[in-house]
Amino acid sequence: MRNDECLSDSMAWTTEQVVRITGVSQRKLNYWLGKDIIGAEIDEAYGRGRVRLWSFGNLIEIRVAQMLRDRLSLQLIGKIVRQLRVGGIDSPLTELRFGIADSKVTRREDDVIVQRADGSWDTPLNGQIVIEVVLRFDEIRHDLMLAATEDRKSRRKPGEVEKRRGRMGSAETLVGTRVPVATIRRLSGSGWSTARILENYPGISKADIKAALVDAETA
Repeated sequence: MRNDECLSDSMAWTTEQVVRITGVSQRKLNYWLGKDIIGAEIDEAYGRGRVRLWSFGNLIEIRVAQMLRDRLSLQLIGKIVRQLRVGGIDSPLTELRFGIADSKVTRREDDVIVQRADGSWDTPLNGQIVIEVVLRFDEIRHDLMLAATEDRKSRRKPGEVEKRRGRMGSAETLVGTRVPVATIRRLSGSGWSTARILENYPGISKADIKAALVDAETA
């Protein structure tokens, strides 16, 4: 397994980071969320706001949606992303080919037909597909990993706490994330170990947990 694959499996990104890394606007991101075209790995209600953390697989879904938006409708993109999600888009494929078939081929409305590694299609075809697209996941992974790594280096400050007016109800959060300090305190007070907290919130570090708990002691 490559080093970037190891990193991508253990990292998570906030919505602000996703906007910077992918270049998609937050308004469009929220719209795609509402249409179930994309989804965040962690999506929890917190007070009047939400805590969202995005996995590397989520970043790929967003990039796929960006690449396809000029050619396909949002409805079709939703079908494509959901099918890739079910199939595991983080699998070590060098490329993935899929086609859009019309009702004459599938006897349904436009449908997504994915090609297997052996060249066969997951749904038998008796006619021609309308659109055929190849997604090269090795290139997508590489480009996103570079962008994400550079963004994290320049923005992330582990072990620091901040409070911004109007953000998360002006609650204290860990710098570079939308994870409330109160959440870390609550979990720790309920008996959660550092390892368990990190497993459920992969975007933070031991330094973040220590900062949250120290801040609680001095408050």
